[in-house]
Amino acid sequence: MGELLSTVVQIVNSYVARLLDRRLVSQDAKVAAEVLAVVVTLQELCITGDRILALAGSMVSGTARADDLTEFAALVRRQSTLVDELRSRVKSSRALLATVEVEFAFAVAPFLDGKSGLLTLWQQQAALSEYSTSTLFFLPAASVTRAVAASRPAPSAVSLDLDRTDFVLVVADEVRSVRRQEVRDIRNPADDERDRLQRDITDARAALDTARALCNQLVTATQQTVGAEAIAQLRRTLAGRDQRR
Repeated sequence: MGELLSTVVQIVNSYVARLLDRRLVSQDAKVAAEVLAVVVTLQELCITGDRILALAGSMVSGTARADDLTEFAALVRRQSTLVDELRSRVKSSRALLATVEVEFAFAVAPFLDGKSGLLTLWQQQAALSEYSTSTLFFLPAASVTRAVAASRPAPSAVSLDLDRTDFVLVVADEVRSVRRQEVRDIRNPADDERDRLQRDITDARAALDTARALCNQLVTATQQTVGAEAIAQLRRTLAGRDQRR
């Protein structure tokens, strides 16, 4: 799911950059807190995803240990939990962020819609098959682009709901296309599949590296705008909120 996360991070980065340019974050601590909550969750998704891909590489090469398989399965489940957390954070912040950047909810809807969003579909796939390439990679960049282009938001500016007609049809077609080339269990790939899988893993890790770099830039830019002391307080607030969940 490296391409999905990379695209979500790029979208968040573009809108947060606008907020920072307009200095709305520094003027409103609530906006800063919501921005940081979303970015920190995206950071953790990228870090977890990178580890998943590293473990996948060891499976494909035949060097994985039993502990690696256990860790891989646990991390896929953790990634699904983090997707729920991201969805929750965006939903809790969308009304506030929409007051300063009205298009934000529209932009993230194709990914975070609870019924047919791309990350929701990835969660469903991961629950069915932890070790398939459909879980590991889900959709390539071109497929994500086509799916997003087919999505239309509901009339409300603060809604994550989609007009699903075209979107669902396009996504279903893209998923079928991916599954025609699916490796159902990366623990036992055929000899002629290993090189392709290693290349795909390398590409996915590169996408996540780019996403992680953007997340780090956002945290740094927010800190520079709000101030290190305020960011430290926001992080403590977020940590306390997570512990209460």
